[in-house]
Amino acid sequence: MARWFGGKSRKANKTARTPGVAERTGPSGESGSGDPLAGPRADARKLLDEDPLTAADALRLGYGRTGDPAMLLAAVKAMELAMDRYPTDDPQRASPLSGLCMLYRLRWQRERDPQLLRQAVEYGRQAVAVAWTGDPEMGRHLAALGTALEETFRHGDRLEDIDEAVAVHRHCLDVIPLDHPDRLGQESNLANALVLRGVAGADLALLEEGLERTRAALRDTPADDPAHPARLANVAAALAAMALTGSPHHLAEAQALYEQALREFPPGHPARAGIEGAVRNIRRLRQARGI
Repeated sequence: MARWFGGKSRKANKTARTPGVAERTGPSGESGSGDPLAGPRADARKLLDEDPLTAADALRLGYGRTGDPAMLLAAVKAMELAMDRYPTDDPQRASPLSGLCMLYRLRWQRERDPQLLRQAVEYGRQAVAVAWTGDPEMGRHLAALGTALEETFRHGDRLEDIDEAVAVHRHCLDVIPLDHPDRLGQESNLANALVLRGVAGADLALLEEGLERTRAALRDTPADDPAHPARLANVAAALAAMALTGSPHHLAEAQALYEQALREFPPGHPARAGIEGAVRNIRRLRQARGI
């Protein structure tokens, strides 16, 4: 999952730039109704009017904590308000564009409308195109685009999408300072893309690089970090991919890490169903092979 770079709001012509957490669904999984912007308190409404980019980020974080789909839709509306404050050729438009890239990808994860994913990629491309050379937020824009391209590949199998995702993620690491707090998240993003490309082309070198990077990201992630379960699952996915290319001894570790990730992910998290399916598949493989 991509993180938004920069934890502090930075004013610019009465707007701001923001830092992503995994989407989290609520206990019921049901969508909200009515005006999604009707719920915020007065101070939140004031923030929405004065600084919609920061308001969008607060709503996005709230969605990550609660899984309330109304908060996700409210974040989209706030981000659209932020985008509308800049003309199409203004470099500062890049921040709300990359924000919309990530939010539309989150909507795709919930709604499964292919147009939402296509729109996410388009917003990401626009963000990178409009950003000025040397923009300190360029890493954020690239990360959002790369992650949307990965998702596009997963559901379309076009090699050009994953090739571009790998290139975008590598470029992202080129522009993020070594001591940037979100560099670790981008290392994880690149690792995921490498594993996907390695599986697609049966490329052992890419798989090994991806596994090495996922292990490094997990090793440097505190156990109480919200990203920890996702990074457990990333290592497990890389190990499972290695197992399917001729190294079945990785299956036991992959299963153990997936099961640990399930213990750490909150109930209703959208990743849970896929991980549960992966665990079932690994159990069947291990049973069939006697390992």
